[in-house]
Amino acid sequence: MRKPNTRFYVTAGIITLFIFSFGVLLGVVIEGERLSYLESKYNEEKLNYESLQTQYLYLSYLPSSQRNESCSAFSTTLNTYLNKTEDTRIRLENYVEKGNIRAEDFKTLKREYVLSQINYWTLSSKTKELCGKDLVTLLYFHSKACGSACSNQGKILDYMKKIFGDKLLIFAFDSDFEEPMISILKETNNVTETPTIVLEDKKYVGFTSKDVLLKEICSLYRNTPPECS
Repeated sequence: MRKPNTRFYVTAGIITLFIFSFGVLLGVVIEGERLSYLESKYNEEKLNYESLQTQYLYLSYLPSSQRNESCSAFSTTLNTYLNKTEDTRIRLENYVEKGNIRAEDFKTLKREYVLSQINYWTLSSKTKELCGKDLVTLLYFHSKACGSACSNQGKILDYMKKIFGDKLLIFAFDSDFEEPMISILKETNNVTETPTIVLEDKKYVGFTSKDVLLKEICSLYRNTPPECS
């Protein structure tokens, strides 16, 4: 009877352990790089917001007769930064779906994203008054509990954004997320269920159809844009 080759099994065990350890290490490195990327994007967003605040301050000191061109440049920059923030949100949620980010890290990064959204919304409202911009602002509250209703509502809002572009600013908030500012927004607008849309000062509870939403958005512009016809 042949004796077991102890050296062979020890060698195989070492190789297996090495491969396993390498895989774990690689996973940690990749996750670390993803987190590093998301954190760098957030730091970039903080700088973007500080830049917008500085631009707003500059606009507020300008005589109204000199604001037109500067206001247009500000609006373009604001929309660019909003799109970048949305890209970061999508990337973050993709990481979560694939299980490539820890729950604690996700919560921290999502809070940072939410606060960025609220900062941009506040600043856009101030600029709308200062520059007299003819744009519409929409807040959208969603949750996992509303299932297909929220999913379909989100698709309609994406469609509206494609139609109106910079003339329509959409800020979406996860109604269930534990962030004090979301609670304040919900309380202020009396949001008790999802989906809920707050279009300027008017609230729409439950799923809102494309036709109804289009009509209501168009009614809010001082000068009816060609997209409404």
